[in-house]
Amino acid sequence: MNNVLQTLDLNRLLVFRAIWDHRNVSRAADALGVSQPTVSHALRSLRDHFNDRLFVRCSGGVMPTPLAETLAQRIAQPLALLEHGLNMREQFNPNVSRREFTVVMTDIAVAIIMPYILDICRREAPQVSFKVLQMPTESILSALREGTADLAVGFSPALHSSLLYKPLFESEYVCIVSPAHPRIHNRLTRTDFIRERHAVAQAPGTGHHVVESTLHRMGLINQIGTRVPHFLALPMIVAASEMIATIPRPLAELMQNVAPVSIHRVPVRMPRLLIDQFWHERLHDDAAAQWLRDVIPRAVEQVLAKGTRGFAHTSS
Repeated sequence: MNNVLQTLDLNRLLVFRAIWDHRNVSRAADALGVSQPTVSHALRSLRDHFNDRLFVRCSGGVMPTPLAETLAQRIAQPLALLEHGLNMREQFNPNVSRREFTVVMTDIAVAIIMPYILDICRREAPQVSFKVLQMPTESILSALREGTADLAVGFSPALHSSLLYKPLFESEYVCIVSPAHPRIHNRLTRTDFIRERHAVAQAPGTGHHVVESTLHRMGLINQIGTRVPHFLALPMIVAASEMIATIPRPLAELMQNVAPVSIHRVPVRMPRLLIDQFWHERLHDDAAAQWLRDVIPRAVEQVLAKGTRGFAHTSS
């Protein structure tokens, strides 16, 4: 190691620069947020190290010696580079960023929340883009840990013990049937639920397996007429058949504008849907990730402001 760096505290050079900039010991101390005796002590150490007075008193403050002028020229750029290099916290400006965020979402979240996320970005981050992934629950943790995904949004209670998370909203399951169903009219009964065939979304990577688990628990596994990987297909299937589908209420309300379906209360016990956003602790302090985690709840707030009955604030 260079002997000069071994014997010189780099903090002393910050003191030197402050005195150089302000040409006054008191103002240099104020700028550094330290006491005047601290600055005076550092200046004495610098004088001893360079064997030069460096700054001499003059009217209103101090003036540099020739050696100080030479020193100021030599340390200005290295200090600036050093400070920049040690400022490891990413500076994220959404107004100009071209960052592509990768988010794990179900088709439900994409359909309901993503339009509002994009609307916020249109105003505040016009060049930011998104890539949406769907994956099994066991893959989400590794994707967030390894950085192949920035955030996950959905009903995934199994992730609570492994990731940081924040509740976004809560909702409920409802049943949808065709308005032309020959046996189900104004009310869906438990008898109807047991008798009719069901269309089920498997939705890998979520907690929505509770729908099929409920049918299994009730001995209705043979009543499943079709399984599809995603929820968005179910309203069209139900509208064209005599099947029942159990889906989150927000999706049911949204899809009423796309497919003719009737919404009914689920006549059997089903859990509430608690939708969270999840992230790995490695990105907890990342400026861009923090911005993203702020945008998601704001998008949900806009959905809530639309008066959708399927959403409710969480108690958390």
